[in-house]
Amino acid sequence: MNGSVQAINIVFDGPPAPEGGRFVEVETDDGHSISIGQWLQRSDGNWALRIGNVPIPSPDVISRPNEAVDDDPEP
Repeated sequence: MNGSVQAINIVFDGPPAPEGGRFVEVETDDGHSISIGQWLQRSDGNWALRIGNVPIPSPDVISRPNEAVDDDPEP
């Protein structure tokens, strides 16, 4: 990977809610728009932004998302 490490921000025009915000864009922390996947229309009428080749975190990370978990222990 070239450059600094940044987060990916998936931007919506409102908060999560029953009538939630609409997707706006995907961008880096410095505000640059990026393309990270492919939009797919599903047979049920929904759409998915498919992001491939993503490392899946361990169950500890998934069950405790707000806690620091060492998911890459030293050998």
